[in-house]
Amino acid sequence: MSGPKVVRIVTPEERRIIKQKWLTSLRSKIEDIKEYALKHGVLDEDLSMSLEETLQHYQSISEDDYSKIEREVPGQIQYLEKEKKNLVQKVVKQRASKWETYKNLKSTHNELRFLLQKKKIEFEDFKEPLVISEAEIEQYSQKIDGLYKTLKDVAFNEQKLTDEQIEIQKRLSAGNSLLSVKEWGSNLPKVLSRLKKLENTLKEMYVQGFSQDKTQEFIQRCNALNDKDVNYPLLIDSLIIEAAAFTKKQLELNDIKEALKNAIAQLETLALEIKFIKKWKELLKSDNLVKLQEALERVTHLYEEESQKIIVETRRVAIKKALKSAGYEVNDSMETAWVENGRLVVKKAKNSLYGVEFMSPKNLSRIQARIVADENRKNERTPNLDKNQEEIWCDEFDEIKEILESEDLSIIIDKMQEPGAIKLKEVNLDDGYHQSSRSVRRGKQL
Repeated sequence: MSGPKVVRIVTPEERRIIKQKWLTSLRSKIEDIKEYALKHGVLDEDLSMSLEETLQHYQSISEDDYSKIEREVPGQIQYLEKEKKNLVQKVVKQRASKWETYKNLKSTHNELRFLLQKKKIEFEDFKEPLVISEAEIEQYSQKIDGLYKTLKDVAFNEQKLTDEQIEIQKRLSAGNSLLSVKEWGSNLPKVLSRLKKLENTLKEMYVQGFSQDKTQEFIQRCNALNDKDVNYPLLIDSLIIEAAAFTKKQLELNDIKEALKNAIAQLETLALEIKFIKKWKELLKSDNLVKLQEALERVTHLYEEESQKIIVETRRVAIKKALKSAGYEVNDSMETAWVENGRLVVKKAKNSLYGVEFMSPKNLSRIQARIVADENRKNERTPNLDKNQEEIWCDEFDEIKEILESEDLSIIIDKMQEPGAIKLKEVNLDDGYHQSSRSVRRGKQL
């Protein structure tokens, strides 16, 4: 086929950028999974080895096979994202189980303390663990068992339990709340409903791996409230809103920091002298969502802008060189017009009826090449002559393609049409096009 063609030209520099872009994203995703697994104690040898083998596999693919990288790595990243979700579910299940154990122990602790104080029984009190771990929970449980034994030995020394004692035992075994409930009055359900909402939010904070200090802070602030205060429900609601806002912000911070870290890594692959990179890396340590979002937008835009500049310039230089080698001339004014308007028309012979038009977006991602005819000389043309010129253009295009490939450029033809399938476009070829002084290797002129 030798009619109009749509071509993608990929330079060595673009192939390098494509590989580095996708490998950086893949590496960032793998590092994110490893960091998460390590933090929560689920990074085993099999997982670590599997992630490392995945990265090494794609690192070993040559830049020349960039199409395979473009095709496979995005899918691999999606697969890893699903694996991360599965890992998170596993961790959440484990941490949720620990939380429920801690909650029940804390609830029992609160009840025992209240009852011992109410009955004026002396006991040695202790604080709940600040870190929820297997070892801390086990120690906490043993201490609570000691409190229960003290209460049982002193208060439950009759053969038959009273109704109050039975109710107490039910509450102790149920683990109603990890937050203090000093009185069990008529409005208890409303209070417990609010406490349950707060407790669920605190549970979410814990299972997501947020600061345990912050979780304990909310618990202590709640326990410090006076349940007889007329504003007690409102104060609990305020804590619920604050805890929920903290959780939402932390989730947003996690997402945006991961995205910014990846964007910075991609920008660094361009090997440019960018003084703000150090500042952006420091910003990763902050919790300022606004500044982090602004930085992410700037880094992403800068990467796209600078990578496109590099790619477009290497494409433009390569195409210009190939045209000159094939016997065409591209002078400065023509090249400027091409940059500004995305259109370049060249021809070899000064008085030729025909030229070649190159149309492209500014980034030269795709180039349409086609024969065009002089609109001022319609009477000198015939349909057969038009078709013949398109067939000649096939040889010219093959020559240009060979020249580009000799410079290590990949040439991909997205679309081709038969000569004569589309009526030739007519343009003004009177001015601005000059014959090249370089000899024409094939001896054919347009």
